[in-house]
Amino acid sequence: VHDPRFSADDTAKVLEAFGAELPPEFIAFRKLLPFYNVTGDHLPADEMTATYDWEAANNPNFTEDFIPFYAVGNGDFLCLSKPAGRTSPVLYVAHDDPEVAVLHPSFSDYLRDAEWYSEH
Repeated sequence: VHDPRFSADDTAKVLEAFGAELPPEFIAFRKLLPFYNVTGDHLPADEMTATYDWEAANNPNFTEDFIPFYAVGNGDFLCLSKPAGRTSPVLYVAHDDPEVAVLHPSFSDYLRDAEWYSEH
């Protein structure tokens, strides 16, 4: 099932915008998004960069260290950490709370905990 929100060059756009120091599981996942309909609001590359730019400029709880990849709603996002790079945890960044929560210790854990994920 093809997900029309993602283009074949989505991963290249993400790497160009945020750098190659991202978890390898995240990169592999992004390469699959154009081909599968994954539930939830994973952001296409263009939305990731637009969200990053807007949040970094307008949200005092959002620093340039965060890479938003999933919109939770109400201005909250799941993010990766730029400084942590390949070993980034999955962070919950709320628009109205300066405390950032570690939702998953790694992107692999995020995938394993997702309702749609299957180990087969």
